[in-house]
Amino acid sequence: MRRRLAWLLAALLAVLAAPTPVRSADADSSPRVHVAGIDRTVHHDDGSARASIPWLARPGSERRAAAVVASSASSAASPLAPVVVPPTFDGIPNIDPPLATPADPTGALGMTYHLAAVNTHMAFYDRTGVQFGPTRRLRTLDPELAGKNVTDFDPKVVYDYYGQHFLLVFLSRTDTRSFLSVVVIPEGSEGTTNGWCTLHMSGDQVAGNGKQFADYPSVGFTESRVTIATNQYDFSNAPSIGGFRYVQIISMGKGALYDCERPVVPIKVFSRTQTRDPDGSRAFTIVPAVSIAGAPTAQFMTSIDFNGSSGKLILWRLTVVDGKFKLVRTRVAGGPMSIPRWGRQCGNTKGLQSKWDTGDVRLTSAFWDAALGRLYTATSIAGNLGGGSVESVVRWWEVDPAATLANSTVPRRGIVGRAGRDAAWPSVATDSEGKLWVNYARAGVSECLAAMASVVQPGATGHAAVSIRTGSGRYEASSGPERWGDYTAVSRDPQNGTQMAAYGAHPIDDGGGPATELWQQVIATLTDV
Repeated sequence: MRRRLAWLLAALLAVLAAPTPVRSADADSSPRVHVAGIDRTVHHDDGSARASIPWLARPGSERRAAAVVASSASSAASPLAPVVVPPTFDGIPNIDPPLATPADPTGALGMTYHLAAVNTHMAFYDRTGVQFGPTRRLRTLDPELAGKNVTDFDPKVVYDYYGQHFLLVFLSRTDTRSFLSVVVIPEGSEGTTNGWCTLHMSGDQVAGNGKQFADYPSVGFTESRVTIATNQYDFSNAPSIGGFRYVQIISMGKGALYDCERPVVPIKVFSRTQTRDPDGSRAFTIVPAVSIAGAPTAQFMTSIDFNGSSGKLILWRLTVVDGKFKLVRTRVAGGPMSIPRWGRQCGNTKGLQSKWDTGDVRLTSAFWDAALGRLYTATSIAGNLGGGSVESVVRWWEVDPAATLANSTVPRRGIVGRAGRDAAWPSVATDSEGKLWVNYARAGVSECLAAMASVVQPGATGHAAVSIRTGSGRYEASSGPERWGDYTAVSRDPQNGTQMAAYGAHPIDDGGGPATELWQQVIATLTDV
């Protein structure tokens, strides 16, 4: 599990003071709550119960193999240079001890406002960077969490272009239970929680197999449904968290989810044997795709089946036909792959103290462009772009799903990175001209941790990069390798499809010397037109 003790400190954070200037908003009331009504008709592929499942024997971020590396992309870089469209502005800060780490910067742009979130807080900003309304603690958005003394973490934000809603998904836990909350925010109600509603559910939706802990949520949607996936860990000895068990997929219709008068939202859950890879091994971190354009009904998802020295890209498809759910998967690509190296940063020293965590080859983003008929996904892996030392680089894939899923192909794949720099935690999306945008973190011996973006032109595999903002110090918040990530976010501007909104983070000087334990979210608009 990537979530370590650092996030437990997040529960002690005081509510952040809203950055100035702040626009006024209507007085809040608690968001309305509805609960999940699970369809428990099927839990396993064969309909039977299973005995104990062996622990996952999968290399994690503590193992840094460098034997297999990716080389540089073969085609030329993009002919146009991406630019940052002013203003670039600060999102939510991390300024009050005890500090939350990592930042978990996420967000999405609607017609008028950005919804931004970090480890334990969220806030709205207009397009000029002026904050609209207060900074809110995640756990206050779910009235069912009141009085439970929960730790909240792992927010994910998306903007539903079809339904004109923001969705904010986050997890929380007590010493004995795990929860998942889905906050539904209709476009136009950003200024007050009166029009919001929250779907509250247990983070463990599978009965009869012991207590489970939900971690690292991913959220995607089609025209009519929303799908969330979480990694499930053994929680039988709570509050201790045990080994990885399986991926849990939860799907729900927007009609019920977006209707705040509905007291119960029907959900469909897939888990255990249903979320195994094609070869029968347990899948890890399945990522539902955010969809745009057309009227897609199939929810595509992606994952990596990794064995320590090679990886397989797995394509998943969830459909509903005549009221019956069907989840299928297939391998679409594969080859040598290694966990990326620990990242270097400015003022790099020997050993692990100044290094940062670049990930463990899990996919961190997926995007379905229905107008192109293409799916994009990305992760960080070990690479070598300059012939010198190994780097952490971003690997992305373009997938062409076929009606018969096994016939799907990968027309393009590429690498985003730079020699002597380490890149990680990518998010991907396309603009209205079919250009692929990759948002990510990057650093090197001569470069402090920076929020970066790259654009890949249609048909190309090379990229052109732009720096959104570079950190002003070496990030050192704890002993040993520093947590960074665990993700970034990028979304297409619904008003101008040639522009993209990017959400990242960078270290900021805390006044105590070259090392700092402070970070700051940054929000930017990008284009290369």
